[in-house]
Amino acid sequence: MSDDRIIDFNELKNKVKDSDVDKFENYMYDLYFSVADGSMTMSQFTSKIYEYMRENNISQEKFLKMQNRLMERYGVDPTELDQQIKNLGLNPNSLSFDDLNKFNPTNNTQNTINEIKEKIDYDIDKNSDFYKKYNKDLESKVLITTFLKNEVNDMKIIIENEKVTLISEGSINLVDAQLNELLLSYKGIKNKKLKITICEKCKEYDY
Repeated sequence: MSDDRIIDFNELKNKVKDSDVDKFENYMYDLYFSVADGSMTMSQFTSKIYEYMRENNISQEKFLKMQNRLMERYGVDPTELDQQIKNLGLNPNSLSFDDLNKFNPTNNTQNTINEIKEKIDYDIDKNSDFYKKYNKDLESKVLITTFLKNEVNDMKIIIENEKVTLISEGSINLVDAQLNELLLSYKGIKNKKLKITICEKCKEYDY
């Protein structure tokens, strides 16, 4: 048998199908809302991710492929995400998948948690002047971010509890079936009135 007819089962195992991404998207959607409404901590979020990987026999390689496919589906460039992490004073290359594994409550120890904290603190210290000056004014928040692009709208949507911010470089059409379906679905989860902030004709520039 020639080499070109040998089946690479490892490659087949790590191949990502559309159905894999669809299932993963629905699972992540539920998790993000649980974090947003405060019913789930980030530690529990991480634990749920590993539980999903184990139950579905997903390798690290396949998980990363699924994650990238999901980001691309929402118009997010993985390289841009890395840049945003760098803008926060963190080095994405120094926070590996193995580091996240140490935060998994099923297998972590206090020593490994402290080890990762020291690594994160070291990266943040690179911007120490910024944090020393503005630390008292900084506030960490858990946000949900998604994108909506259709015939009438092209916008970024940021959700923080009952606050929803719509951001677009152009005008925003509120008579949009997709937009209202999203808002209605989220409102059903919160069971509270939403506060919508509209930011139209927004400009971006490199500094």
